[in-house]
Amino acid sequence: PAVGGPPAAGGAPRPVWCCKIVVQAENLHPEFPTAVKILGAGEANVEHLRGQTNCVVQLRGRGSGLIEGEGRELQEPMFMWLSSENAQSGKAGLEMAQDLLKSVYEEHHSWCTQHNLNAQNISEPIVLENPADVPLPPMPGSAGGPAAGAPPGASWPS
Repeated sequence: PAVGGPPAAGGAPRPVWCCKIVVQAENLHPEFPTAVKILGAGEANVEHLRGQTNCVVQLRGRGSGLIEGEGRELQEPMFMWLSSENAQSGKAGLEMAQDLLKSVYEEHHSWCTQHNLNAQNISEPIVLENPADVPLPPMPGSAGGPAAGAPPGASWPS
């Protein structure tokens, strides 16, 4: 199988295309349900992204709710992890993930306004395409597991 570079942490094969999208959740109000809004009801948002792009999609890091190998969340800022064996599918997934996060940021701003709270205005996540450090995959059976197969190239539902 083709690999995209040196092995990931722990010796796992590196995906052809991968991306770390730092959510900047620490800049959002702590009472706003950031992970819930990203994942969607029953993980519908990430399942849709997986189904449309055939990418592996995981919400990881502090506040994500994903328990990793050490029995706790990965101790770094919340991020979306996307990987694909096809760069075109990966880039479609990245675009959809950015659209999703933009809508979460807009919803956060409205939520803060509704609750008379000061909101830091975040318009874009931090995108690290094909980062040098590829995190270990979470334990099997954790939320945010492997992608479901589906054709690439659809857009986020409106």
